[in-house]
Amino acid sequence: GVDLVYRVNTPKLFVPLEFRPTRDDRDWVVSPLGGGAKAWLPFAASIPAILAVILVFMDQQITALLVNRREHKLKKGPGYHLDLLVVSALIVLCSVFGLPWLVAATVRSVTHVSSLNVVDTNTAPGEKPKFLGVREQRVTNFFVFALHGISILAAPALR
Repeated sequence: GVDLVYRVNTPKLFVPLEFRPTRDDRDWVVSPLGGGAKAWLPFAASIPAILAVILVFMDQQITALLVNRREHKLKKGPGYHLDLLVVSALIVLCSVFGLPWLVAATVRSVTHVSSLNVVDTNTAPGEKPKFLGVREQRVTNFFVFALHGISILAAPALR
């Protein structure tokens, strides 16, 4: 649309016609010993893997603690362990298929909670509004990921 209206040549996104591995010589599942790798390589890779596990765990826990603070007056259970289990399972699944990892996205999560704050609007001018709590809902996340999925259908328009 921008190209036609303003007569500007914009770079286009390369979107493949089918969902398949990027290389023909690679299967869907990434083998730890594939491609002629040495037998000692998985053991050497375990050192940075342990550091990555610590990093993801800390990121997940810090985000959960910031979002579920007592000051937010949340009523629904925090589900720390279930959340960590789901993220761990998805990281394992993404690792096997060579996909990017999911992380807690601390800044986005805290900003989302802040955007759902409910404050008392009956305050005097110049007085700080009284914090009443957070509007708890799961609709925003559902629509964010639904729109991610729908964006795949927009691939022909992006070519």
